[in-house]
Amino acid sequence: MTFGIYLAIVGYLTLTPTSYAFGNVPTMKPFWVGNAPTNPIPFRGIEMDFYLNILMMVPMGIYLKLLFKINVRQMIATGFLMGVGIESTQFILDTFLQMSRWIDINDILTNAGGVVIGYLLVLLLEGSPFRRIVNYFSIRNLM
Repeated sequence: MTFGIYLAIVGYLTLTPTSYAFGNVPTMKPFWVGNAPTNPIPFRGIEMDFYLNILMMVPMGIYLKLLFKINVRQMIATGFLMGVGIESTQFILDTFLQMSRWIDINDILTNAGGVVIGYLLVLLLEGSPFRRIVNYFSIRNLM
């Protein structure tokens, strides 16, 4: 149930029109692709949202590690695919609904980074005295 709530929150934060800005309002000039403002240059225009994107995706890595038997390479690929999926959906919504969401390569990188950090946190806890807590929440151990 908490995973479903988390997914709904991520969907709201990433796929709805926004009028809020965390930190400074973006001052870099976008590359326009149709109706979509884009940033195809990595690490350009880093603001507070760069770090918040990482934080937003840490629970995804935790959930995926607890729910599935997955290795680090698969987790990195999953993180990148999630980032590409979110940004592609934003591009499509911008194209057809003019939502003015930025399509940003930094978001793909930070989404993947957050997923991997969450995964590594669970790995770290599995090798610590807290492994019983991890095992309690791991669905893999129930099967």
